[in-house]
Amino acid sequence: MNNKNKRFRQALLSFAAVALIAAGCSNAANNTTLPGNTSKPSGTSSNAEPAADQITIKISNWPKPNDEANLLIYKQYLADMNAQYPNVKVDTDEWGYDVNSFLPKAASGQLPTLFETYFTETDKIIHAGYAADITKVMKEKGYADAINPDLLKLVEKDGSYYGIPKDAYVIGMIYNVDLFKEAGMVDESGVPLFPKTYEELALTAQQIKEKTGKTGFFLPTKNNQGGWMFMNIAWAFGAEFEKQVDGKWQAAFNSPEATAALQYVKDLKWKYDVLPANNLVDVNTDLLQQFGTGQVAMAFGMPDYGNAMIQYLQMPRESFAMSALPEGPAGPASLLGGGLYMFSPSAKEAELSAAIDWLGVKGFTPQASSEALQGLENSMKINNEQNLIVGPTGIKVWVNTDRLAAEQEIIDKYTNVDMALYKDYMDNASRGMRAEVPINAQELYKLLDFTIQEVLTNQKADPAELLARVAAEFQKDYLDKVQ
Repeated sequence: MNNKNKRFRQALLSFAAVALIAAGCSNAANNTTLPGNTSKPSGTSSNAEPAADQITIKISNWPKPNDEANLLIYKQYLADMNAQYPNVKVDTDEWGYDVNSFLPKAASGQLPTLFETYFTETDKIIHAGYAADITKVMKEKGYADAINPDLLKLVEKDGSYYGIPKDAYVIGMIYNVDLFKEAGMVDESGVPLFPKTYEELALTAQQIKEKTGKTGFFLPTKNNQGGWMFMNIAWAFGAEFEKQVDGKWQAAFNSPEATAALQYVKDLKWKYDVLPANNLVDVNTDLLQQFGTGQVAMAFGMPDYGNAMIQYLQMPRESFAMSALPEGPAGPASLLGGGLYMFSPSAKEAELSAAIDWLGVKGFTPQASSEALQGLENSMKINNEQNLIVGPTGIKVWVNTDRLAAEQEIIDKYTNVDMALYKDYMDNASRGMRAEVPINAQELYKLLDFTIQEVLTNQKADPAELLARVAAEFQKDYLDKVQ
């Protein structure tokens, strides 16, 4: 392994955006039960006390030393926090959410005051009592009324809020612009000719391979990522995966629609021959490196994938583009993902308030004043100076128009890419937006990985038979056990 590749693989683990790459923004099963410290969600009322002269909060996800761009940003945040709130001491913690380390931290009362996690983890953390009820502080600081209600409902339980949505995205298509130009498949402005249907995707990938010799389309197949991405295809073909019948959960993907979707994946290998030669690939190890070095033309992905490849593989900014996912026979479908802030259940009210003040210093605030947006401006400025992509945005967290307008003004000031390369994604990616399945998503992804691997390695594999077997297994091992 050369030094560049070695640095890239090491750096992936510390790059904040790439933490979202794990299937469905999580390394854990969606409805895994965490042993909790209470029988119901923790509140803050019993912890409330007057603010002390000196308050100490601990902040998770602090950039690691080799993440130079984000470390610069966070050092500026810390200086601003010290200036605005001199009575608040900020302890830093490089720990980021991981199912294997979260439970020991939570059970021993060692959670940081403020930690980050993913939408898929919210319910089980709340039910286990490992997140503070922040309703009072959120309302006092104006967050509750200013956040996108479609996102806010993801952190609500019985009328109370247990987290703050921080970002949201939908899966889209990513394109290596250089390969599309080499194949002569760009418009007069140099924007790739985006496939609008899954049939067009297969044909486009085939043409790319014929004209460049490179992989036309990348589909991950392991580490639960194959099932995660396959779900987008299956939904677009009209498939469903789980449904409730008379209060009981049933596996619903032993269906003609799911079979057609899996047959499509099989055809990508045996009919069109557009997938990587290696049938066992994932995003972190394979996609980013192959895409970033011009070996792959198209894949499912997110905007942050581009910055990972720019920062660690020196891929030019102008080599990355995005569109919405293609449509299938049942129309558009794309998976919603994202992250949120949660707070230690042992935090006192003054500490919760200070932790939200920290978010405000970062620029994550409904306020629209220049002071409130200074953190966002610093972030955009440093990202621009570090040659990272500035301009494309995901699903908006805020709904108050003054904040949105002020935020966009800053983004426009530092935008450094041709936005025509992202217009289709920003305009259309949310059509057919779907949340992850509610029950045992990660186990389902793992089983679907198996079916994908089988149809890619065995030309005689029967998609209908495979799905029937896996659906029965998923029903018996997981859905039948849901109380």
